[in-house]
Amino acid sequence: MRRFVKIKALLLLAAIAWCTLAVLPSVLPAEKLPGWVSDTFTRKFQLGLDLQGGLHLEYSVAVDEAIENKLDQIAAELEIGFREKKNIEVAVTRRDIDTLELSFPTADDVALATDDVMAVTYGVLERMDPEEGQAANVVVLKMPAAALAENRKSAVATALETVSKRVDAMGVAEPNIYPKNRQIVVELPGLADESTELRAAASDAGAQLGQILSAAGAAQVSTADVRDQAGQFKLTVPGGDVRALLATAFPDKITEDGIIVDDRLPAELQMLPADPTQPDPASVTLTLTDRARDQVLAGASEFHRLLKIIERQAVLRMHLVDDETPFGTTGKPYLRALFDANMVTQGMGISVNVESDYGREGGVTVKAPVVYYAKDLATLENFFAGLPPAWRLPPDMKIAFGPAPVVTRRNQPAENLYRTYVIKARAEVTGESIVNASVGFDQQTGQPEVNVKLDRVGADLFEEMSGNNVGRKMAIILDDLVRSDPVFNERIPGGNVRISLGATPGQSSREAANDLTKVLKSGSLPARLQKESEMRVGADLGKDAVDSGAKAFAIGLIAVVGFMGIYYRRAGWIANAALVMNVVFMLAAMAFFRATLTLPGIAGIVLTLGMAVDANVIIYERIREFIRDGYTARAAIEAGYDRAFTSILDSQLTTAIAGLVLWQYGSGPIRGFAVTLLIGIATSIFTGVFCTRLFFDIQANRRGFDKVSV
Repeated sequence: MRRFVKIKALLLLAAIAWCTLAVLPSVLPAEKLPGWVSDTFTRKFQLGLDLQGGLHLEYSVAVDEAIENKLDQIAAELEIGFREKKNIEVAVTRRDIDTLELSFPTADDVALATDDVMAVTYGVLERMDPEEGQAANVVVLKMPAAALAENRKSAVATALETVSKRVDAMGVAEPNIYPKNRQIVVELPGLADESTELRAAASDAGAQLGQILSAAGAAQVSTADVRDQAGQFKLTVPGGDVRALLATAFPDKITEDGIIVDDRLPAELQMLPADPTQPDPASVTLTLTDRARDQVLAGASEFHRLLKIIERQAVLRMHLVDDETPFGTTGKPYLRALFDANMVTQGMGISVNVESDYGREGGVTVKAPVVYYAKDLATLENFFAGLPPAWRLPPDMKIAFGPAPVVTRRNQPAENLYRTYVIKARAEVTGESIVNASVGFDQQTGQPEVNVKLDRVGADLFEEMSGNNVGRKMAIILDDLVRSDPVFNERIPGGNVRISLGATPGQSSREAANDLTKVLKSGSLPARLQKESEMRVGADLGKDAVDSGAKAFAIGLIAVVGFMGIYYRRAGWIANAALVMNVVFMLAAMAFFRATLTLPGIAGIVLTLGMAVDANVIIYERIREFIRDGYTARAAIEAGYDRAFTSILDSQLTTAIAGLVLWQYGSGPIRGFAVTLLIGIATSIFTGVFCTRLFFDIQANRRGFDKVSV
């Protein structure tokens, strides 16, 4: 019992000191702590939404759209597979959200639907038995109910992961994001702090600066935020001279004060003076200028930019534009047929334009395509939605809309209008194929653009799409709007796609490109997010919650400490000391794991305190029994701890199992309660058994020890 007591005591003191220092950054502001403490102990626990205020959002996921996109992707792969492996043209059409219809040239060709081509459908679609009246050359594939439910669940999980990545990319500390049936709940504690906007602006500027320096010859460029200094970042070029590189990249653009003013940067930056005691030519600290900070905070309302990025669907789809196929029996393309039938009249707010031919020699040439323009998107949407059924497009085609700058008056700047596109309903390539996205600049216009890299499957589909449609247009659709409509001049291998963006209201084209890159890198959402509710928790509510929790914690602690000290005398105060250590260890563990402390979490801590002394109650009652049976003090202590440990472990394990179930299947506050409970169980066993026994061992090592106060 008494071996290595001094070593154990020293180790315990070291653990207490370390944990105390680890907790300090979470409970005290950085300016009140020594620099070495803040630099060494960088992890801290955060206060949850219910304690410090913030934003509570609930979004529903349009899961059926995700299934439609998945089937469109399978349809495109099937058509390519039959063309390349079987040398036949098979038309694949999606019906409803869960069915694909394969139309073969002849009934005999159905036998070519072998495993090597149909493998893309396995586990997703099942081949249905022919129905009465079904053509012999048609095969129907349907998604079974189990797969439908699984894909809907997967769509929510993918949306959850994507939203989490986007929030993390914006530097929000300790967000709480969790699923709720087909909904996603986003809790952003403390987001009202202006530092979030400044960090995001500095991050954008740092990313753009890194690209410019790389183009100027820097082999490797890295940026890192300066902790506790919103709007600052450290730029490093290993083995290089950063200031010289900046002077080369920005000739005549750096003032005497170190301010960089260049249109290529999204914000003005200023180089801070180097530390004379530790000069490092490979690094420089840059900050947003006061003017840039004012612009960032004035141009972005609270939560505004982050909400736009969270809600950005960023579903990238590539459809073929069809300005050729005659509509019905009219013998004319759809938009021209509508106009010639006087479906568009004056006063609708719609302008009908006949545009120039487009195409490519050796490919297709489209003659005099007709386009409708309107100032408002709703005008075009309402027009097509109100057409009689006879004038609506067949299921394999649809109308899309996109913004377009148009000069409506001489010598006046272009006006942003919306225009129409007739496209194939099925997307040839979707955002699931994106592996990378970056911001670049158009070599001819100098305008920012987004460069997208596709994976192998997407690259093959894109190459097939471009090679079979030379001279035709492709509609690149983002968030249900056509952003680009380039003409295929040749077969394009490699899967590299460029997206040009115009300015959007309240945001420059550079900012739009930067934000789009963020969401494409984090992954496009599998389906639209529809905001169901938005609730902002103010600081007053957070303060009330903190005060209530602190009051409950203090009352519970005083009651437990008082009872133990009075009832068990000196041994009770040993248990109280272990109780204080338990709280310190628990908070240090939460800081290490960067857990979020919520009001239910405080309840978990209070519950843990009662459970912690319960272990000592069991031990002390055992010791009392052995003393009454005639054991010596040392023997009673040793036997009491040995015999009580099994009971303590069993009781804590049963509670831990309940905590694990709550953590696994709970969400939000329930999970916060479970986390603190599980951490508390681990620290309670350590302090209640090991630490208190160490105090008794220290007493037992003294000469003449023959009585224990318990």
